[in-house]
Amino acid sequence: MAPDRAGGEAGLRPARRDYVVLGILAGTVGLNTVDRNMLGLLMPLIQKDVHLSDVGLGLLMGPAFVIVYSIAGVPIAWLSDKVGRRNIIAAGLAFWSSVTACTGLAMSAGHLLIARMLLGVGEASNMAPSSALIGDMFRGSYRVMAMAVFSAGGAVAIMIFYPLIGWIAQHHGWRPAYPIMGGIGLVITLLVLLLVREPAREDGRDATVRVDVAGNLTFREAMGAVLRSRAFLLLCFGGTAVSINYSALLAWLPTFMQRVHGLDAQQMGAMLGMYKGLVGVAATIGGGLFVTWVMRFDARWLAWAPILFCMGMVPAQMLLLLAQDPLLWHVGLALETILMSGVTPCLFALLITLLDARMRATGTALYLLIFNLVGQSVGPVLVGILNDGPLAHLGEDAVRYSLLIAPAVGALAALMLFGLSLTMNDRHTEMDPATS
Repeated sequence: MAPDRAGGEAGLRPARRDYVVLGILAGTVGLNTVDRNMLGLLMPLIQKDVHLSDVGLGLLMGPAFVIVYSIAGVPIAWLSDKVGRRNIIAAGLAFWSSVTACTGLAMSAGHLLIARMLLGVGEASNMAPSSALIGDMFRGSYRVMAMAVFSAGGAVAIMIFYPLIGWIAQHHGWRPAYPIMGGIGLVITLLVLLLVREPAREDGRDATVRVDVAGNLTFREAMGAVLRSRAFLLLCFGGTAVSINYSALLAWLPTFMQRVHGLDAQQMGAMLGMYKGLVGVAATIGGGLFVTWVMRFDARWLAWAPILFCMGMVPAQMLLLLAQDPLLWHVGLALETILMSGVTPCLFALLITLLDARMRATGTALYLLIFNLVGQSVGPVLVGILNDGPLAHLGEDAVRYSLLIAPAVGALAALMLFGLSLTMNDRHTEMDPATS
């Protein structure tokens, strides 16, 4: 394996400070996840207070945030490649935390719409710059484990803060929850400013250069270099297929469990909290450790591992959807959770490994634009169309068979990632804007 730093594998070992920074960045992505999703948790109380229809709530939770978040991420990431990722992360965290705090003052649907759109702008500053920063701190096989820890931040934050938010809402109403979460975000902003430093960046020749190297690339040049890369496009196609798979199950699994297996809301909450929370975190970290270990033998395991995970998801999800025996569909749900949790950190580690450091945040934001806009829109809508259209005659069982699109696109994701693996050798390669 070709080391990213001189001195072989030992030279890749991160400094202790890097692990502290990783913990802080995992905390920021955790707040990112909680602040955007707490609207769903507080939805019944908000709906009674602000008098919103279900359609209005659906628009607030979906397009009002996702479209702005996805589009804003690309120019913000390009700016972070030029001026430094730490400053953009801190400014964005301070901005969206302030928006979160002010959301508790909303008195109408219009106020909530503005808040969700502004939240999308602020949160767009987090994922791509943080991934790029981690990519420069953790190199070689250490990247996968670092991305696993980073990805686990969302699930850990949900386990910590959702009970707190629920208790606040139950005893004091939904409004105080927002300024409390916003205040926590402003405290984390101070930690980012005090403890996070901009690391030296890699160039296309496995050397390191300071942050001003990004000034050599215009926005058009960076975007052009990314879009000319066959490896990047294959990763986008594979990642989008994973996103369709994930979003379809995330949106419709509760309905599936209620209609097909007769579970009530309390049972669903307890079950998904265990699987998607505790099991998901353990699987994310465990998957990162596994891929980090096998990459010591061949760097292509960074692509091979998510291929295997996606292939494994196909029978696991079919077992989950088609089994009648509770033991069998519980096994399917557990396996599906474990395998999906292993895919995400691999895809992000693969992404930041393929991208030249001068356009790492820009390329990540473009990937997220496609991943979010296409994946999170197509999956849930396609299942709904199948439920109400061709499969409507199946009644309550329609959702069981419409969700089979999830394992189908999971197999497609494995195929795309296999194509990507053929472009790699036993040493990872990055896109060079001068040659791509």
